[in-house]
Amino acid sequence: MVAEILNVGSEILIGDILNTNARYLSLKLSEFGLDVYCHTSVGDNLKRIKEAIKKALERCDILFITGGLGPTKDDVTKEAVADFFSKDLVEDLEIKKNIEEKFNLTKTKITNNNYKQCLIIEDAKVFKNRKGTAPALLVEHKRKKIFLLPGPPEEVRDIFENEISSYLKDLAGFLIISKNVNVYGLTESGVDELVADILEYENPTVGIYAKHGEVRLRITAKAKTEEECKTLIKDVFLKIKQRIGRFVYGFNTNMQAALVEAFKLKEKTLAVAESCTGGLISSKIVGVSGSSEIFKLGAVCYSNHAKTKILNVREESLNKFGAVSAIVAKEMAYGARKVSNADIAISTTGIAGPNGGTEEKPVGLVYVGISTEKETRAFKLFLSKNEKDERNTIRNLAALFAMNKARVEVLKF
Repeated sequence: MVAEILNVGSEILIGDILNTNARYLSLKLSEFGLDVYCHTSVGDNLKRIKEAIKKALERCDILFITGGLGPTKDDVTKEAVADFFSKDLVEDLEIKKNIEEKFNLTKTKITNNNYKQCLIIEDAKVFKNRKGTAPALLVEHKRKKIFLLPGPPEEVRDIFENEISSYLKDLAGFLIISKNVNVYGLTESGVDELVADILEYENPTVGIYAKHGEVRLRITAKAKTEEECKTLIKDVFLKIKQRIGRFVYGFNTNMQAALVEAFKLKEKTLAVAESCTGGLISSKIVGVSGSSEIFKLGAVCYSNHAKTKILNVREESLNKFGAVSAIVAKEMAYGARKVSNADIAISTTGIAGPNGGTEEKPVGLVYVGISTEKETRAFKLFLSKNEKDERNTIRNLAALFAMNKARVEVLKF
């Protein structure tokens, strides 16, 4: 079956907000075997919404519309759909009761326009909205299915997970489940060469993607049950891991989560000293639930003064070799480990640009330090691709490298 996504909202068209609903829905719909052929965005205009609905239904079996279900005058999605199918809007007393209860909980006065959300399209199926006040609706017409969802992404996700997914599962008759194999330290072409025959599989299928300094292999299985899908995926994952070995750092995860898991497994602790990454590594780590068990210190020492006073980096090292040097990276990592009494410490110092580079020390030069009780080392990286506005790319690549070094190191314990 073919699905299409229509996102309503003038704020999308002017670039005021990022359209994350289309991405989320596309990922989810593929799990139910629905082919998404088209994304459309349209402003808050009754006539244009109706025109977009007409064109979409000429191409698809199932249409998902997000946005325009709120209480204000420019929220006209329900009106457009009702008018398109010549249906009336009728008051739903249960929805009215839910809205009043939510407003009472927050001691907020209900304005009359909020009751607009009590109106639903006649004969529509109602899906409960736990996160907001605008319910989701399903309108069926001549074998076409039109889902109306509110615009806020957190509401879309909650409604889909708790209400719509079970409906689609029954409709499809089978499941499509995808999982990712996370690879670091190999190029996309390098991975492709190692698993070329596996990429030809039909079920599960395997796709290869390069993004943000790492490679991701997406395994997608189709079966009648979740257990069958998981078995198919597991078999292919084991084959991939056998081929790629140590470069596989996780399964359906990210580097910071894999790092935290590794430190928990070994019951070790970590400290981080950052200069050019400016707290990025620490932020990524504390974004992982349970990181407090392993994370002892995150120090952003941007200035030389901070490096000497907080991390005990020697002024002699700074004067002789400069802040961006292997010796300073090592002293930063060593100092962070000693100050925090952590088992492992990592550090970053470099030139993220776009200014500050020299012929000797160009933009993109980064040193990553790592310190354990046994030894303290530094790694020299050249991360610039001579592209415009690559400051944050360089910082992200440095953070990824440093976290992977810490992950690999702790697994040696």
